[in-house]
Amino acid sequence: MVIRTIALVLLICFQYAIAQDRRSYIIGPGDEISIHVLDSTDFPDKPLRVDPDGQIALPLIGRTQAAGKSVAEIETDLTDRLRTYIVSPQVSVNITDFGSQPVTVLGQVVAPGVYQLSGAKPLSQVIAMAKGLAPDAGGKITVASHAREMSAKGAFRLSFNSADAPEVGDPVVTEVSVADLLSSSGTAAATIIHPYDVITVSKSQLIYVIGEVHKAGGFVLGNRQSVSVLEAISMAEGTLPSALPQHAKLLRREANSEQRVETPIDLKSILAGKGDNMLLYPDDILIVPKNAIRAVGLRSIEAAIALGTGIAIWGRF
Repeated sequence: MVIRTIALVLLICFQYAIAQDRRSYIIGPGDEISIHVLDSTDFPDKPLRVDPDGQIALPLIGRTQAAGKSVAEIETDLTDRLRTYIVSPQVSVNITDFGSQPVTVLGQVVAPGVYQLSGAKPLSQVIAMAKGLAPDAGGKITVASHAREMSAKGAFRLSFNSADAPEVGDPVVTEVSVADLLSSSGTAAATIIHPYDVITVSKSQLIYVIGEVHKAGGFVLGNRQSVSVLEAISMAEGTLPSALPQHAKLLRREANSEQRVETPIDLKSILAGKGDNMLLYPDDILIVPKNAIRAVGLRSIEAAIALGTGIAIWGRF
């Protein structure tokens, strides 16, 4: 009973916080609001879209500025203006659709696109709006923010002198690591997203393991900058019996060049815990060569096993 009571109190507090947030939200062009005036048939609860000039057309009082004002400010303004026509007007304004505070999320997220904010939001919440990071997301998130006018309360206000987006200067670019985002620490915890910001999630870089391994191919580094040789072999699900691990090779691209430098790696010693478990970096290629003689021998053994199995089965009939 006590737990249910606490849960109910928390729910009421949460709903109250949402309601307060909506009342302080700054209306902009493209937002849709509904206006209800008690005991007045002139104001049906039909939603009104704020036009590009930031205005709405209303009965009795005509066109009026809505953009740049909070819901509470619009209620106060309309109440004052309607006193000429209505005795003690009671006005309520509700937001029915957000359309003036876009944020763009690009890159390696599940659902990239343009989303509408209802005020400034933490970076983690905006990434969640895009359904989270994609499996091939890299370790870096870039946030490009334009200059904006802030009110004393910290609310976002646009300049509505024209139908265009607010005047912006050169963007301020912030880089956030995915590790910080996932742990809600560092730069990510302090990064607040505002309307017209552009968020770009980088694509993860790859390392490659080819040759005599169970699963050759490219492997995503995610938010890591490097992996060890042993980790790379583990990603490739280990070496095949036909491998010649002591003659493995690393191909690494030279700086500012398309040429690759070949480095011998004694993978056999590393697997035995005796060699230097060196690091592989993005775009590195680890090659595990084939022991040709042993491969022929293994194929002969496999063929003999298959033949013996066939004879054994045939002999049963």
